[in-house]
Amino acid sequence: MSKVLLWISAVLLAVYVIKTEYMTSKTYEPFVAGCVAAGTASEEQCECLARYIHKRYSDLDVQAIMDNRLGNELPRSKVEQDIRQGSQLCANP
Repeated sequence: MSKVLLWISAVLLAVYVIKTEYMTSKTYEPFVAGCVAAGTASEEQCECLARYIHKRYSDLDVQAIMDNRLGNELPRSKVEQDIRQGSQLCANP
């Protein structure tokens, strides 16, 4: 019985490590912080916009958006349209 509990705890620990290291967004908090620092939206609206953008783009894409590195892979017009739509959706969350 103790070996079963040991295996279960090892599996749960592995799941926790994988989730925290590989499945969490590294750009979510910086995106929200930048949005709030702009001073045009509340923190609640910025979090709504961050969720909206992170559903549509990967972390690498969001980092490129924040660094203003838009080009062939990430068309500027598409990004601007998504941010505009997200901002309108999140205006009154």
